[in-house]
Amino acid sequence: MGFAPYLCVLLLCLTGVRSSIVLTQPESVVKKPGESLRLSCTVSGFSLNSYWLHWVKQVPGKGLEWLLDYKIGGSSDYAPGIQGRFVPSSGSTTIAYLDISQLRADDAAIYYCARNTHSDYWGTGTFLEVTSVAQSAPSVYVSNPSCGMNSNQDEVSLLCLIKDFHPKSITQTWSSNNGAITTGIQKYAAVQGNDKKYMMSSVLKVSASDWNANTVYHCKAGYMSNETVERQITKPEPHVTTLVPSAEFVYNQTTTVLGCMISGFAPDSIQVSWKKGQVDQTGVVLPSQLRTDATFETVTYLTVPVAEWKKGVEYACEVSHTPLRFNKRISMRYMRYREEISVFIQIPPMEEVWINKTATLVCTVVCSDPNQVRITWIVDGKERTFTTQREREEGTQNIVTSRLQTTAEEWESGVEFVCSARSGSSSSPISKRAKSVKVEPKSPKVRLLPPPAQEVKNQSTATLECVIAGFYPELLHVSWQKDGTPISSNTRAGLTALEQAGTFNVRHYLTVSTEEWRTGSAFSCTVSHPLSNIIIRKEVKNVPEMSVFIQNPSVEEVWINKTATLLCTVVCSDPSQVRITWNVNGQERSKGVATQRLREEGTQYIVTSRLRTTAEEWDSGVEFVCSAQSGSSSSPISKRAKSVKVEPKSPKVRLLSPPTEEIKDKSTATLECVITGFYPDLINVTWEKDGALISSKTHAGHSGLEQARTFCVRHYLTVSTEEWRKGSLFTCAVSHPPSNFNTSETVKNFQDVCLDIGISVTLRKPPFEEIWRNRTATILCEVLHSDLEGVRVTWQADGIKREDGVKTQGPKRNGDKDMIFSRLTVPAAEWESGVEYLCLVEDKSLPTPEKRSIRKAQVDIKTHPQVYLLPPSPDEMETDHTATLVCLVTGFSPAEIYLAWMANDTLLKSGFVNQPVTEDGRSGWSSGSRLTVSADEWNRGTTYSCVVGHESVTTNLFRSINKSHSKPTLVNVSLVLTDGFKSCS
Repeated sequence: MGFAPYLCVLLLCLTGVRSSIVLTQPESVVKKPGESLRLSCTVSGFSLNSYWLHWVKQVPGKGLEWLLDYKIGGSSDYAPGIQGRFVPSSGSTTIAYLDISQLRADDAAIYYCARNTHSDYWGTGTFLEVTSVAQSAPSVYVSNPSCGMNSNQDEVSLLCLIKDFHPKSITQTWSSNNGAITTGIQKYAAVQGNDKKYMMSSVLKVSASDWNANTVYHCKAGYMSNETVERQITKPEPHVTTLVPSAEFVYNQTTTVLGCMISGFAPDSIQVSWKKGQVDQTGVVLPSQLRTDATFETVTYLTVPVAEWKKGVEYACEVSHTPLRFNKRISMRYMRYREEISVFIQIPPMEEVWINKTATLVCTVVCSDPNQVRITWIVDGKERTFTTQREREEGTQNIVTSRLQTTAEEWESGVEFVCSARSGSSSSPISKRAKSVKVEPKSPKVRLLPPPAQEVKNQSTATLECVIAGFYPELLHVSWQKDGTPISSNTRAGLTALEQAGTFNVRHYLTVSTEEWRTGSAFSCTVSHPLSNIIIRKEVKNVPEMSVFIQNPSVEEVWINKTATLLCTVVCSDPSQVRITWNVNGQERSKGVATQRLREEGTQYIVTSRLRTTAEEWDSGVEFVCSAQSGSSSSPISKRAKSVKVEPKSPKVRLLSPPTEEIKDKSTATLECVITGFYPDLINVTWEKDGALISSKTHAGHSGLEQARTFCVRHYLTVSTEEWRKGSLFTCAVSHPPSNFNTSETVKNFQDVCLDIGISVTLRKPPFEEIWRNRTATILCEVLHSDLEGVRVTWQADGIKREDGVKTQGPKRNGDKDMIFSRLTVPAAEWESGVEYLCLVEDKSLPTPEKRSIRKAQVDIKTHPQVYLLPPSPDEMETDHTATLVCLVTGFSPAEIYLAWMANDTLLKSGFVNQPVTEDGRSGWSSGSRLTVSADEWNRGTTYSCVVGHESVTTNLFRSINKSHSKPTLVNVSLVLTDGFKSCS
C-alpha cells in the first residue's frame, strides 16, 4: 500500500469526532538522547484487526509529517529514512505501540495516532521531549487582580506564573475549594530562556461574585502528582491588629499610645479614624509601606492621657477600605495585670577573684513597685545573708539590687548560687542561678631580651629581661644560667600583672657586668609552669651584627636624567670596622662610588655607599652587588640588584576642541591632543585636516612622568578661527611603536549643534545613622557628564583646601554618561558645628569651575523623642505564628532620627521596617519601626530593644521588652543584663 494517499487524507482539518470512537494517548514524555521509547495509543470503538492505524509527527511550529501505518496482520509502509528506528506493534486489538530507538534531539515533537476511514479519528497526541538537561521543579507565583480594577466588573482575572522548570512538558491545573476547574482557563505557551529553563503563564477568569465571596483558588504545576508545587490566591482583605501598652508600661507615665497595625490592603487608599467612646479623636497614620505580596501595610496611633486610659475609657480604631468594601472597628480598654518582675544575676569579675581573693555576686530586679519585692540568696542549697539596695532608675521602672560577697575559694569550688525574687506574698518567685566555670590552665609565652645597646656602651653593667606572658594560674618558676651554669645572684622579679584576657604576665631580670656580656657568654632564662606541664628555655648572647640593604635607582632618575644611582645602606654598631665594595657584572667597581658614614638616632650607625652609572648600563640587566664586611675575621654580607624589564603600555588619546572663549575672542584656535598612560617615552604624532597632512603650526609639550610610572604628553595644533568655524575635520594620529599601537581621534565644529559642556554636580548630606553610630560625617559629591576624563574634584572646608578624608572614585561609565563619586569624611562634631563644605569641579573645557556647597542646618529648638514600644498581638501569634513589635517615636525635632533593634545584646541587621519621618502636626516629627520575629523566638524569652538616637540626647535611648514581662523599659540595660549589654553609641 502506498503512503501518499494516506498523507493527503491525514492532513485534513477535522471538524468533529464521533463519541463512540476514541483514541487515547499519554500527554507527554521526556527522554535523554540515545535512549529508547515506546509510545502507546489505546483505541475504543474499533479493532486494530480491521483498520489501519497511522502515526504522524508534528514539530512545534511546523506542519504534519506522516511516519508510517500499521494493521495487525498487515504490511506497514514507512516514510523515507525511518524504517529500523521506528517500529510499530500492538499489545492487543485495542492497544498500538510505536517504538523509537536511539533517540535524537530532532525527534522532539508531538506524535499523533490516527485511524483513517471515510472520516478521520485522531488521538490527543503525545509530546516527546529529548534533552540531556536534568528535570527542574517549577517556581509558582500567583497574582491578585489589578489594584485598579473596577468594582463593578463582572469578571476577575487571576494570573499564575510558572518559572524555572524543565522539561517543557509540565502539567498545570486550577482548582478551588469547590473542586477542579476546567473552564475559563487561558494558557500561554512555555518560553525557553538562556538558562535552558522554561517559563509559562496561565490566566483563570472567575466571576466577581465568587471572588468577592472569598473563594480560595489554587494553581498547581509539576510533573507527577507527588512532585507538584501549589500556590493559593483569594481576595485580599486588610488585617487589623491592636497594639496596646501593658499595665507596667504606663506606670508613672502621663501619656501613652494606642496603635493599630493594618496590613494586606491594595490599592494604598486606607481610611482610619479614632474614637473615644463616640467622640472623634485625632490620630496619626504613618506612611504606607509596599510589601513583597504587592499589598500595603501601615501603623496608626493615638496619644492618650494615662489617667483616662487607666479609668477604663474605651477607645476604638475604625478602618475602612472602599475598593475592598472593607470596614472594621476594634475597641481597646485598659486591663490591669498582676505585678511582674525581671531578675538578672551578675557573676564576680575575674579581677576581684584573682587580686582581692573575694567574690561578689550582684542580683538585679527590675520592677514597677520596689516596696513589694523580696530577695533571697541560696548557696549550695542553704539560705545566705546579703546586702540589699533600692535604686530609682530614670523612666517608669525601678531597680532593686542585692549583693552577696563570699570568698574566692568558695566561688571557685563550683557550688551553685541562686538569687530568688518575688513581688508580694501571692506571686511565685523568679530565680536566677550562677556558678563558676573551671578555667583551664594556660601555658606562658617567653621572650628573652638582650641589654639595650646604649646601656652596654655607657654603663659597667648590663640587664637582661625575661618577659613571661599569657599564663594561668599564677604559679611560675624562673631560673637563670650562664653558659649552662645556674646563676643565683643579681636576679630579681617584677610584680605579676593581670592581663585583659584574664591571664597573667611578669618580668624577671638578670644583671651582669658589661665585660661578661661583651665576651659572648650565652645567658638563658628557664621558665616552668607546673599546672600546664610546660618548661621553656630561651637563650641570648652578644653577637656583633650587621644588616645590609640595597635600593634601586628611581624611575624618575633613569627616565629623565638618564643616570642610575644605586644606594647600599649598612646598619651596624661599629662603623669604623665596616668596609663596602661594589661588583658590577662580576668585576669590582670603584668609579662612581661615594661612601658616607652617618650616625643614626639611638644605638645603631648607618654607613651608606652610592654607585652612579648610566641608565643604559642599568637597563641592560647586568647584576650589581654590594658587599659589606665588619672586621677582617667576619664573612661579608652581600645584596644584589638588577633592572626588571617593564612591558610597554599603549597610550590613551583624547582630542579637545578649542575653548569656547578662545573662538569667540581670538583670530586663532588651538586644538589639544592629550596622550596619557604610555611607556616607554617613544611616541609619534601627526596632524591632518580633512585627510591632508599638516606640518606647520604644530608643537608638543614636554613629556611628563605620571604617578603610575607611565608618561603623558600634550600636542597642539593652531588653526585660524575661520578654518575651525567652517567645519573642517581635524585629526590627531598617534602611534606608539613599542606597544604596536596606532589610533586617530577626530574633531570638528558643528555650527548647528550646541556643545554640551554642562556638568551635573550634586552634593548629598551625610546620613544621620553614620553621624550617630560612627561619629563621622561623609559628604558625597556626585559628578555626571558625557566625558569626565581629566576632570578634577577637590574639597574646601570654610574656604580652606581639605585633602584628609577625601576618597574619589571614577570616572566610571554608566550608560552614555561618566560618573565621578568623591567623598569627604569629617568628624561628626565638625559637621555639627556648621562648617561649610565646598565641592569644586574643574576641567579645561569649563569656562569656570563648578561649585556646590553644603552645611548642617542649625536649629534653635531641639526636642527629645518620646519612645513607645508596643508588644505583639496575641491574635497575630496564634494565627500567623509571628510576633510584630512596634516602636513609635514622636514629638522630636529636628527630623533626623536613628532607629535600630537589638535581640539580647546583638544588633539586628534585618527583619524590621523603618517608617519614613513625617510631621506630627504639633511642630514635631514622628517615625516608627516594626520588627517581626517568629512566635517561637518570642516565646523563648528573647529580650528585644528598640534603640533610638537623636541629636537632642547624648546616648542611645532604649525601650526593651520580652515575653516574661511585656513591659518596655527605659532602664540602663547595660547595667542589668548579666553579660553586659553593649550600646551602639
